[in-house]
Amino acid sequence: MGKLKNDNAILYLIVYKDIMDKIFNGTKTIEYREITDYWKKRIVDKPYDLIRITNGYGNDTRPYIVMEYKGYEEIEYNGKPHFAIPIERDLWCEWRDEIGGEIKQC
Repeated sequence: MGKLKNDNAILYLIVYKDIMDKIFNGTKTIEYREITDYWKKRIVDKPYDLIRITNGYGNDTRPYIVMEYKGYEEIEYNGKPHFAIPIERDLWCEWRDEIGGEIKQC
C-alpha cells in the first residue's frame, strides 16, 4: 500500500454485510453518507489518500477494502443531501472478502 502522507490520510467507513456483499460483487460503486455535521467534519476539506471500508466493527479479521480516495460529490439521494464517494473496483488497493480470509492486493 505504500507509505501514507500522514496518520489521518485514511477515511474509515463501516458498512453492514449486505452492503459489503454488493461492493464485492460490483453492484455498489458509490458509497453515500448523509450530509450531517458528523460527516462534514470527517469529509470536507480533508486530505485523504485512501478509504478503508470495513464490514462491521471488531477485530482485524473482518472483511475490508482499502482503495484510493478520489473525493466526493454532493448530491440529492433519497430526498436528502448526501456525499457520494466513488468506490469502484479499479480504485481498490487491498482487500479481504471473508472473515479470516486471505488478504489480496492489486
